[in-house]
Amino acid sequence: MTTKILARISLLAAFGLILQFFSFPLPFFPEYLRYDAAEVPALIAAFAIGPWAGVLVDLGKNVLSFLIGNAPAGLIGITANFIAGATFAFVAGIIYSLNKTKSRAVLALSCGVIATTVVMAISNYYWLLPLWGIPRNAVLPLLTASIIPFNLFKGSLTGLFTFVLYKKVKGYLEPVVSQKNEAYAEK
Repeated sequence: MTTKILARISLLAAFGLILQFFSFPLPFFPEYLRYDAAEVPALIAAFAIGPWAGVLVDLGKNVLSFLIGNAPAGLIGITANFIAGATFAFVAGIIYSLNKTKSRAVLALSCGVIATTVVMAISNYYWLLPLWGIPRNAVLPLLTASIIPFNLFKGSLTGLFTFVLYKKVKGYLEPVVSQKNEAYAEK
């Protein structure tokens, strides 16, 4: 990984952190489930540079968020945010990398939303919600009424933003991506 690629990943992580500050509750969900578009930079990195770049952007965003105290849900919330964002970026990035077309982008983002929803349902059921002290008999109703619909909605909206923005910003990343491909070809 070149210095320029690491710089782009860091810049996208910083953009993700900034976007986290603009979170807001959605009227049909509990107050603690808030929407922000902070995964868009991770998805852009996953599409332009590769799936692991998307994961690194999400990791950087969450570590920075925790370090500066922008984590109202604490370590559990940051962990949940990372699991969701990394799953979305990795799955979408892998699928998009196989054939970089608009229709593949839609498929990649859709699969990313589904994968994120499934992974978060499992993570919340077995691990995250019990860590919050939520009784086991209340976990399943909470998942079906709030968490699964929220992840589907948030992922779909984030995917839509990514789809619209990616082609507009990928030109800023392409010279770096081309250099990465040339470096691999030389080896």
